[in-house]
Amino acid sequence: MTGTRALVVVLVAAAAIATTVWTYTARGALHEDLPPAFASRTNPRLDDPAAAAAGAAIFQSNCASCHGDRADGHGIAAVGLTPPPANFRGTDVLARHSDPYLFYRITEGKPGTAMPSFHGALAENERWAVISYLRSLAPDVAHR
Repeated sequence: MTGTRALVVVLVAAAAIATTVWTYTARGALHEDLPPAFASRTNPRLDDPAAAAAGAAIFQSNCASCHGDRADGHGIAAVGLTPPPANFRGTDVLARHSDPYLFYRITEGKPGTAMPSFHGALAENERWAVISYLRSLAPDVAHR
């Protein structure tokens, strides 16, 4: 009976691990609720060397108050926000999301958060430049 009990414990543990991995993967990079108008978009500034620099300036003017000067989620306006602004440096936020998803969120905002729509505030090429800037950031492993 001891061998059977051990086998049951191993099988239950394996099922728990498999469920955890599946749940994380299901919420991972490829599971994004995107409207069809955004799902097939591609970043036209992907190979534009000036895009990241332009995006950095746009980010500082429009996003840093919440997301922080370092894009770490610690901007002066972030205090008390629930949920807090995304930390693009010390987390896997960028790894979990495609450029079309980021474009969608910058364009439309995110309901249930303080993230506003920048549709009327930033031109389309400026929104793509911000994404190019975010993709250029090195992760801050000290603050994960």
